[in-house]
Amino acid sequence: MLEKINRDLSLRISLLAVLSMTTLLVLSLSVMLVKTKEAIMEDAEKRAENTLQGTSENIDNILLSVEETAGNMLFNMMYYLGRPERMYTYCQQLIEANPYVTGCVIAMQPGYYKQEPYFMVYMHRLETSDQPGSDSPIIRDNRLPTRPYFEQTWWRKAHNERHAIWLNPQEDSETGDEPFISYCMPIPDANMKTIGVVRMDVSMGLLSNIVAAAKPSTHSFCAVLDKDGSFIVHPNGSHLIPHTADKLQGESLKKVVDDMKSGKSSHNILNFNDNQYYAFYKPFMHAKAPYRVNENSGWSIGIAYSVDDIYSEYNSVFKMAVTLGFMGLVLMFVFALIILRHQLKPLSTLSNQAKRIALGHYDRQLPKNKRHDEVGRLHNGVERMQLALAKHIGELEQQINMLHERNKVLHKAYNQARKADLLKVAFLHNVTNQMIKPAQDIDNYVEQLRQMDGNTEGQTAATLADSIQENGYSITKTLNHILSLSEEDMRREVESHE
Repeated sequence: MLEKINRDLSLRISLLAVLSMTTLLVLSLSVMLVKTKEAIMEDAEKRAENTLQGTSENIDNILLSVEETAGNMLFNMMYYLGRPERMYTYCQQLIEANPYVTGCVIAMQPGYYKQEPYFMVYMHRLETSDQPGSDSPIIRDNRLPTRPYFEQTWWRKAHNERHAIWLNPQEDSETGDEPFISYCMPIPDANMKTIGVVRMDVSMGLLSNIVAAAKPSTHSFCAVLDKDGSFIVHPNGSHLIPHTADKLQGESLKKVVDDMKSGKSSHNILNFNDNQYYAFYKPFMHAKAPYRVNENSGWSIGIAYSVDDIYSEYNSVFKMAVTLGFMGLVLMFVFALIILRHQLKPLSTLSNQAKRIALGHYDRQLPKNKRHDEVGRLHNGVERMQLALAKHIGELEQQINMLHERNKVLHKAYNQARKADLLKVAFLHNVTNQMIKPAQDIDNYVEQLRQMDGNTEGQTAATLADSIQENGYSITKTLNHILSLSEEDMRREVESHE
């Protein structure tokens, strides 16, 4: 693969372009996604705070509507306190007048009515519905509790404190199996002496479902805790089992519960049921209203915002961005490779042409060039170079042919010169042979002259001298002939060089 990349210019450029674009895309996406994540978190915090505030106001509106219903009904009851049969009507009307009230108790001070010393009226809806204002029938329950009503918490607190109070759910509630929060209001006489107590019950399941409808996302939930850890509004809207938040497991959950019990206002990470949440919580404050008491109930309200819900759209966009980015890079690589191969095809042609030129093939012409960019100018340059090389090589071939012809002539001349040299050698050898006998005769005649004494005849000496002279003349003639031939050869050689 590396060898192919090194050999293929278009592939290498495409990979470099995609790598550069990938780096730029990763950096830009990282910055964008980080900023988007921060913006999403800020938006989630605002939504959670708004939901928390809205939920708090929604709960308080429910409680305030119960308080106002009880106050309005008490104003009418003041005129009919002496008629016990009217208490049944008021009790039923208190339930009918407020869709959030699921049960009502009117209990009088023991001995207030002579004919019925322990007077208590208790009515409730037959079945608790998940929706307020249900059409469940209202029934009257005359069951006597296991303990007298005047010994129960709701009676004693409202009677002794002499002002309206909200009571948290009681597990030992004697009015039903389902926990309630109860609004207990003392009934005063004309002298403002407490002569009875009105208790109005609000179903925890009903209140939880109402609050759950205001959650900011699908998997988020709301909870309201009392200062002792009891649930006022349960996270899953069910009946309160277990009854207190202290029984829940998990360090992060216990930290949030402890903060809510102590009345802190903050937010924290929460791990619950193998899911992660951002928990936002603050003290629950009752709105100020005329004649309203118990403004600080000690409750704390919290919203758990699922991290998956917060970042669900972000994660979808992130996956989509990564997928589209990857597909875009792949398409960019393919398109860049195709375009570059098309654009660099003339370079491949020029490369092949250069290889042919290197092998000595100058006759094949390049295709027509219609481009005016760098590649086109390179094409024209190679074409001019090819023509110049072809012309130059043609001239070189002509010179080579001329040199070959001259070489043939020189070779022929060389052969002739060599033949002439052989002839010269043969000629000199022949001439030398011709000069040997006269030279030997001269040598013999000289030897004879040297050996002559005074008795030798003059004629003989003269004959020998004539013979020596004749042989010397013959040798001189031969040498003159050789010199003449040598001068002729030198003249011809000079003329040949010229």
